[in-house]
Amino acid sequence: MTIRVGLIGLNYGARVHVPAYKADPKYELVAVCARTPGRAEEVAREHSIPRWYSDARDLFHSEDIDLISIASPPPTHAGYAIAAMAFGKHVVVEVAFAGCAEDGRVLEEFARERQRTGAVAYVLRYAPNLRLVSDLLAQQVIGKPQLMRFDFFTNFLIRTRQNSRWMWDGDNGGGILAGFASHVLDLALRWFGPVSEVDATLTTLTDPQSIPGTGSLRRRVSLADDTGAVVLHFESGMLAVLNHSAVVAYPRTNIELHGTEGSLLIEGFGDEVSLLRMEEQTAEVMFTPEQYLEATRGLGGLEGGFTIFLDQLAAAITTGAPPPDLPTFKDGWEVTRLIDAAKLASHEHRRVKLSEVG
Repeated sequence: MTIRVGLIGLNYGARVHVPAYKADPKYELVAVCARTPGRAEEVAREHSIPRWYSDARDLFHSEDIDLISIASPPPTHAGYAIAAMAFGKHVVVEVAFAGCAEDGRVLEEFARERQRTGAVAYVLRYAPNLRLVSDLLAQQVIGKPQLMRFDFFTNFLIRTRQNSRWMWDGDNGGGILAGFASHVLDLALRWFGPVSEVDATLTTLTDPQSIPGTGSLRRRVSLADDTGAVVLHFESGMLAVLNHSAVVAYPRTNIELHGTEGSLLIEGFGDEVSLLRMEEQTAEVMFTPEQYLEATRGLGGLEGGFTIFLDQLAAAITTGAPPPDLPTFKDGWEVTRLIDAAKLASHEHRRVKLSEVG
């Protein structure tokens, strides 16, 4: 069975979704959609895609489309996903999944009610070196996990030439926590289980009016975070500390996982993984299993993870039973609950119990 795909959103969608679907024989990309005049036709002609639209309703009404892949700005995600499922389509939603936990819960319930596969593109869980980390944690190479640290610092929002209006909309899935760090929230839940409480400080250090394409946004939306710190308190007693900013000159990304018997040190989003055993002085570089690289055709990071994600998604659609590690709308809802808890904690200057949120 070939899964016929319609894609909405042709910025990130054109860079990642289009080549991934085109390279996978289990899928046929039959149509693309973008609101910007001429953009859909441009991408369709470049990649030999049969049809292009400027109105997403044309995709929903198409009887020869099985799956809608949504890579448009987050404020559109919930509406597009509900409409697609109402017309009997399966759905992929890009990060940020939903503007709030309530929307995430509605999407999860609607997908279950309509018996449609709903998946969120938390594809870092499939990146080769991060799959290796999952294996190493399962083997307890660092003993009992006690502390996770994630640092994500970039100058993205200063140097971007893209129209980043949605990124500043705090009420509709904007912000660096929702738009970028949510991938790591998914990893944390996957690796360490449920979270009980959240502390956070989220702030906006930059005036978005100085960024191309944002205009007079400050007067019209609740500004999202460009900088922040979040602490997750897990039910197990473990802590995760996540620090982020997209307006600093010195970029770096790394994840540290510390346990009773050692530490896993992850450069970037899985560029390199090292193991430092307790009381040793030198970390040992861990090499990715060959079969993991073969599965992603040698790609790493988000692009490599998307390759495996599509394999898992195809299995879910063709069998009607999602594989255990497919990131479903339920996973998206749980991540969005953490984001909402962090926003509430920051706003009210207190630790928030996850049971208070959505």
